[in-house]
Amino acid sequence: MSAFPKAVASGWFPIASVKQLGAKPLARRLMDVPVAIFDSATGPAVLVDRCPHRNMALSRGAVHGGEIECPYHGWRFNGDGACTLTPGADAPARHAAQKLPSVVRAGMIWTTLAKSPNTEPFLPAPLEAEGFDTFLWPVKASEARLVDAIENLLDPAHPHFLHAGIVRARNVRRPVEVTVRVRPTFAEAVYIENARASALMPRLLEGLRVSSIGRFFPPSTGQIAFEGKDGLKLAITVFFTPESETSVRPFAHFATPKGAAPAFIKEALLRAFHIPVLAQDRAALKQQTDDIARFGAPKYALGPLDFLLPAITALAAGETPEPSERTEIVHL
Repeated sequence: MSAFPKAVASGWFPIASVKQLGAKPLARRLMDVPVAIFDSATGPAVLVDRCPHRNMALSRGAVHGGEIECPYHGWRFNGDGACTLTPGADAPARHAAQKLPSVVRAGMIWTTLAKSPNTEPFLPAPLEAEGFDTFLWPVKASEARLVDAIENLLDPAHPHFLHAGIVRARNVRRPVEVTVRVRPTFAEAVYIENARASALMPRLLEGLRVSSIGRFFPPSTGQIAFEGKDGLKLAITVFFTPESETSVRPFAHFATPKGAAPAFIKEALLRAFHIPVLAQDRAALKQQTDDIARFGAPKYALGPLDFLLPAITALAAGETPEPSERTEIVHL
């Protein structure tokens, strides 16, 4: 039985960006399965990271003419996993490396361990939409459980403390109307703020913030969006790839409406703003993971601002929650 929730175990996940491919294969893990990614003659390919000859990691080899070469005996494999060359023999060996399904979407290479996967990974708007400046940020893997990493992104309560002065001001709170919607295929919390952000960088980037939104799409996609009076100002969509039970590799996609500001300036500002935020989140998630191990299991109390955690847990487990909606006032 898989240690991962049902929807996660059967889902599609990004494991690398297309721009990361080069002369050396990439080594990654997906739910404890080592994989090797390389640019084959037919496009990006994903193989289980094991040469069938002597179990050597293919990712330690090289790429030649769109084929991956094992560093031990030089066997070569194409994008379908078929052996194309066995040095010293007249014909290649009949043994094949195990191929995984792969597809390229939004600049990312996606794969799945499912025996009968969905046709395509799901990408929420505004990905692949016109009218946006975008960039992809493959983030360094974090020590974290998958659900904890997703909830960290969508949690409205911790920025006042963990990211004080960067995301939210520690001692400034305003009444905010929040509407929580749960549907069979997603969950969201919409915060009506109608105020300028209290921390410096959001004030510079956004101006008046009408609303902020946190969304979850199974199996492991989180999105935060900020809207002004003229519509969407910024959407950050993060695809969380589970490397193991305690390691997650995020892929963050940033989208801002095209406008007067050049895309490279917006990207530079957003990266500078998020570098300390990412470092703080990584440290907190690692400490959380260490403490869970120290006490033997996660023991969580559900707080009044933990709006999306129950839905994240249910949807990741492959459950179909009953549609629900509620509105209340909180202070953020």
